[in-house]
Amino acid sequence: MRGSGRSWFFRSTASITALALTAVAGCTSMDGDAPAPPGPGAAIPVCQSPAAFPAGFDYPKTVAQVDRWIANRDVARTRVHGWYLWAGLNAATSGGPVWRTWCTSTQAFDFGSEGSAAPYTAAAPGGAHRSGILPLRAIRAARGQGATEDPINLPDPPGYPVPDQVRAAYPQCYAPSSDPNRFGGLRDGPTFQSNGDVMVAGVIYDQTGYSWIRSRGEYLASTLNPLVPPSTRTASMPVLPLGSMALKPMMWPIPRSGFTALPVWDNPQDDHDRYAGFEVPEMWPRAVAVGAMPTDAATVDVTTFYGLRVANNVQSPVREPVTYRGARVAPLSSFYSFSPQLQGMDPCDRAILDASAYWAYGRAFQQGDRLALVAMHIMSKETAAWTFQSVWWHDRPDVGPYSLNRPDIPHDRAPGPWRNYLLAVTYGIPDAQVPTQWPIAFNPYIELAAAHPIRTNCMNCHHRAAWPGQPDGYEKAGGPDALTIFRQNNPILNGLLATDALWSVSDRAGPQPAPLVPPANRR
Repeated sequence: MRGSGRSWFFRSTASITALALTAVAGCTSMDGDAPAPPGPGAAIPVCQSPAAFPAGFDYPKTVAQVDRWIANRDVARTRVHGWYLWAGLNAATSGGPVWRTWCTSTQAFDFGSEGSAAPYTAAAPGGAHRSGILPLRAIRAARGQGATEDPINLPDPPGYPVPDQVRAAYPQCYAPSSDPNRFGGLRDGPTFQSNGDVMVAGVIYDQTGYSWIRSRGEYLASTLNPLVPPSTRTASMPVLPLGSMALKPMMWPIPRSGFTALPVWDNPQDDHDRYAGFEVPEMWPRAVAVGAMPTDAATVDVTTFYGLRVANNVQSPVREPVTYRGARVAPLSSFYSFSPQLQGMDPCDRAILDASAYWAYGRAFQQGDRLALVAMHIMSKETAAWTFQSVWWHDRPDVGPYSLNRPDIPHDRAPGPWRNYLLAVTYGIPDAQVPTQWPIAFNPYIELAAAHPIRTNCMNCHHRAAWPGQPDGYEKAGGPDALTIFRQNNPILNGLLATDALWSVSDRAGPQPAPLVPPANRR
């Protein structure tokens, strides 16, 4: 999994919460109206009514139960559990699906009285995993002794220059690259995270996880720094308690009139060691057309990916937009979607929405446009190493291995389109053919767009999360590749503090200088 996410203000607590969570984790109404954000150092109030995970959705399980599934290699049971988690997260509440009532990483990593600006104002430039503003943290896994090397990040993804209109409208939200040959990017807003491409990102915690990070001060460098071990040893921060959950929702802009194209992943088995993100029509040759207005059309021609460059270099040529001929129309009702309220929105949130819409359909985001949930990473602390499941939308959700083991939950208990998504899981069960490796487990919209290869495993990536946030451990000779099973005392983590598989802690704790890697790519 693309480990990251990036983080995602006002007259009263209620109005702050309504805006900060309008588009990602709305605690009250989707259509709140709020004034401008506070100045540097102002505390960000937490969400008011985080919903509990509902009963009747196979959660939580005890560590012994989950570990038994792992010991028995019961992949089918882990998949059933993953489906229940996904369905339960989308159970309805007065504030929308359960997950949209939870707190964001902006709230979790608010430095407030510690004297630093709110983290979204200090986010690393570029929000973009692909912008290459600075080297990616896990640029490549070192070669394992005698192992076949798979790079964790593939070279040469397309460049996403921030549209000129967005830079002009929101200059305070644009962060230039330190390399004049590379494109800059957008800073995070309080609600949305800049993912550096069409997708609008988020990082969300349930109340248990949020409260632990805040109460233990794990959002502060001053808490973490004394725990960093000598260069000859490894160490871990106090781990989050059982019952914690961390999510990374990824959303696609949908125009209020007309259509945009959503490329669909039909699971090619080999990425040929090259970038395979959704802008590459050879790897994603099919798309559906999605619009906010009902239509009788069955198929339409639809064009997308405007203003991209061939590579992340200011000298690289412009890529032609991609047109899908005769794309099948997919109803918006087959997605989870919502329409954010633009009036009073923080300018950096608005900049992220506008850039996303320009890249997707050639204009700024307008009131009445919608965000459709296309993918989500889900981590649950039901075993020491977390459970990992990831879902993505598909127009053929009952076909193929990622559709297997979906439970038949009655519609009155689990309404909504959760059945229109596919599911990958990894709980620590070794690969059946190669017992020294975890199996391939990735989300095509998240990992492949982050220049990850197909041969990637979520646990392998997240178990590398460590503090300080700019480690060199991933380049050490003999280190594990992108699938190799390794323990937290692996020498690649010597001198680093493991952050309990949470890249958000590694990327966002402070106050400190902006992290090297824009955390939009990690949860």
